[in-house]
Amino acid sequence: MSRLTDTCTKTDPLQRGASPHAAAVDPSHPLFAGLVAVALRLGAVMAFAGLVQVSLHLISQ
Repeated sequence: MSRLTDTCTKTDPLQRGASPHAAAVDPSHPLFAGLVAVALRLGAVMAFAGLVQVSLHLISQ
């Protein structure tokens, strides 16, 4: 194969079998695992803040 054909096959996303975004869908990917960890912590903090807000609202009445 010539160098031009080989380069075109590597850069053309329609001719490649694997998508460059396939790693983002993989649940074992470190970035995905980090986002899940951050989302869980953020959810816990928001739930705690909601409980504090409701408690203060009930106390103030």
